[in-house]
Amino acid sequence: MKHTNLPNHIYVWVNNKYLGPKMPEGVTYGLWHGIHSRCGQVPMAHVLLETGANWSGLPLHAMSDAQNSPEKWIEKEVSDLCPWTAMGPDIEAWGASYLEGLEVEHFRKGWKGRHAGVVIDWSNGFDKFPQEHKPLNLIALFDGQYALLPNNYCKFRDDHFIKEERFSQCKNYLRGEKVYWGQ
Repeated sequence: MKHTNLPNHIYVWVNNKYLGPKMPEGVTYGLWHGIHSRCGQVPMAHVLLETGANWSGLPLHAMSDAQNSPEKWIEKEVSDLCPWTAMGPDIEAWGASYLEGLEVEHFRKGWKGRHAGVVIDWSNGFDKFPQEHKPLNLIALFDGQYALLPNNYCKFRDDHFIKEERFSQCKNYLRGEKVYWGQ
């Protein structure tokens, strides 16, 4: 299945330049409710627009968080917002309840935001090879843009649990390649 629902809908601003060449400058209010995937392409959004149109195929960088003013929106490179493209058509989205609302830093860029409580993943073979498996965290950056980042780009903040002084140990982590199976 190359389409899936998000576990919860998200209100967004859509940059009008992605809606057609004759659209006026500015933004259109929308409700992001689904996502679809083609191998090698950035995951694309299904968005119900305030005009009544249901738009399929909006790239991540075409949208900003509705809680932020669209005037603050500074469009970033899509390769920075989503460093891994879709890993096939079998896309899944699941609600990561504990992560929702946690502050996250894209520590390779220094950008900060909040976890949107959504993780995007694929079940088409990449999940059979742990070294290739890259679930993506949906982050609402504080400047309004969204990012889909793999775990190894994210530095989470939870003051009652995470110890800042231990972050330097992360550089020693190595993705496991051994697959454990039951008998």
